[in-house]
Amino acid sequence: MKHKIIISILMALIMGCLHSAEVADGGTQAVADAQASAGAPAGKKFKDATKVLKDAMNAKGWLEGWDENEGAKRAIVVESAEFITKDPANDSAFFIKREMAAKKAVLIAKVAIVESINQNMSAYDMLDTPATDVFKQLNDEREQINAQLERQKEALAKLLEPHNEAEAKSLRGADVKDKFIDLMNATIKKMDSKYDKNEKDAQYKEAFATAKANYLATEKEYNALLAKAEEIQMEVKSRQESMVETMANMPLFGTSVIMQTESWDDASGRYVVAVMLCWSSALEESARAIATGAEINQSANPKGKTVQEWIASQNPAVMVGPRQFTDKNGDKWFIGITARAYDDNMNSSAREKNKSVAELYAQQMAVFSIFADIESYKQAKTATERRENAKGEESDVVAESYATKLSQSFSNKKVRGLQKLFEDEVVHPITGRNIIVAVYGINSKFAKIALEVERQNYATAVLANHHQTVEKGRDAANKAAVEASKNRPEDYKKGYSESEAGIANEVNKAESQNNANAGINIINDASDDKSTPADAPKSTSGSFGGDVDVADDF
Repeated sequence: MKHKIIISILMALIMGCLHSAEVADGGTQAVADAQASAGAPAGKKFKDATKVLKDAMNAKGWLEGWDENEGAKRAIVVESAEFITKDPANDSAFFIKREMAAKKAVLIAKVAIVESINQNMSAYDMLDTPATDVFKQLNDEREQINAQLERQKEALAKLLEPHNEAEAKSLRGADVKDKFIDLMNATIKKMDSKYDKNEKDAQYKEAFATAKANYLATEKEYNALLAKAEEIQMEVKSRQESMVETMANMPLFGTSVIMQTESWDDASGRYVVAVMLCWSSALEESARAIATGAEINQSANPKGKTVQEWIASQNPAVMVGPRQFTDKNGDKWFIGITARAYDDNMNSSAREKNKSVAELYAQQMAVFSIFADIESYKQAKTATERRENAKGEESDVVAESYATKLSQSFSNKKVRGLQKLFEDEVVHPITGRNIIVAVYGINSKFAKIALEVERQNYATAVLANHHQTVEKGRDAANKAAVEASKNRPEDYKKGYSESEAGIANEVNKAESQNNANAGINIINDASDDKSTPADAPKSTSGSFGGDVDVADDF
């Protein structure tokens, strides 16, 4: 089968963690090795994504599972998840499916680590020779076939009824175990003979021919169902059951993907996302420093790049999921990366939604490396029955079921220092579509910086409240001063006295003038004078104002 495989090896991250000094940890070394790896040879064809990771792990000499060789203190797990897409470039939900597959693979890998640490298990094996009982799953199948046989019998009776009502009635009364097929065939044979002689009734003959053809098709289906029913109803000679059930739950801190591959088979449409997940004691301590605010020493093996420079040196278009990286200052970053479609033909609302969703899930992936309560429930059941038919022939029938529920979660956790490290519109090389890639990261240094920034802002808020209280006091004093200046008795008395004195003075002046003019006879009153002196003032029409230069300081 021709395979079209697209492989993207995604390196990332993790530089371990420290106790009071840097710990030589296998997880740290695994990440360093992964980051130094050249990855898969370009253009080479591979069986699938999981095989690529297995080969890479073997080439590095890493052990899957718990590995303490040469002082390593780590667990490495390879897991995968898949979905069907006939053409990723034209699959509108491709990037969502891809992200969900990556999350599923990471979750399965985390569960594998938790199960190796602590799980509860129940199991049993049983061999029994029952009387007549069989498994419910197999009984249901037998009952279903019996019901189908009854429906086929009624269908045959309806075909027969227009031609021979009595025989149709007899057929309806027959039990499934009776040989009513023989009865039907005998009736058809008689009717064939009758219609061969009655050539004039062409219309009726044609109707029967149609009914006969329908019957023959139904008879074939009936015989197949009958054979299957007989197989199921064979006598059960023995029954064997096996069951295993596991339950595990615990918090898990400091896991991250160190390699990721993806493959697509154009023949089957099978798209596989495989991840190599690592946990180590040093990585756990790095996560603990963020989760608890503890002090942690910087890495003794910085990589010579800022985290932004490292992301720029990667190919974010083909990255999804959690990562870790130690920057040039020795600070350890937990990183989350995801993407959504961002085509130009999308409307603005859809683009904004996809951008926001990518940002949120990138944050989720980063924080899941720090906080993760893992829960797992799995149950498998297998049953076999050995049956014997009427001829004494034996056969084995197998039934199997599997149920699982896996989850990782956290709730109401205080997260400090989580920040956007990269966001850009790029072209996805597999599909050729435009996507928006969001990368968020968090480390212990910036968690502490965020705490200090928070304190500064709250302190500023307290000081601002103090200042606002002072301002309120000022406003109150201003208003009180204005209010107090109203209706002061001393001001009232002063105004009263001044006005009283002024009036008295005017009255005295008027009286003195009147006395001076006493005895003079005024002949011409001004109101009667029709002439205007040459030097008398004249009125001017218009609008006037005296405020020529008013400052705008009010």
